Amino acid sequence: MAVPAVHDAGALITFICGVLYILLQSFISYKSCPTWNSRFTCHIRMAISVIAFIAVVPMSVFSVLGGRKRLDWKPSDEGYPYHLTSAICEWTVAFGFNMYFLTFIRDFQGVSIHISTEIHEDF
Repeated sequence: MAVPAVHDAGALITFICGVLYILLQSFISYKSCPTWNSRFTCHIRMAISVIAFIAVVPMSVFSVLGGRKRLDWKPSDEGYPYHLTSAICEWTVAFGFNMYFLTFIRDFQGVSIHISTEIHEDF
């Protein structure tokens, strides 16, 4: 990794903004219920959002406490427990994003998009 600080800043912004986005989208889902989705789907989305929110906090904190960044960690390394906890939380948030977006499959099955193209004579 060429510039770890840039990677870490980008990852932190992505995860925090992503969690805020899915929380906001969960509230919007409740507002659009039952027109677009069921109450059960809203509850699932909110549960995933809350789990991701809970995981993003220790992910950030333990990433800083983990100390020096390295590519090959060993259990005997200083900061390894912090690094391990941060990594588990990071993967929890990442899988949460994937699971959250998969809950929209049923919503978008009821949407159709029709595209019409035409070439203008004066082109």
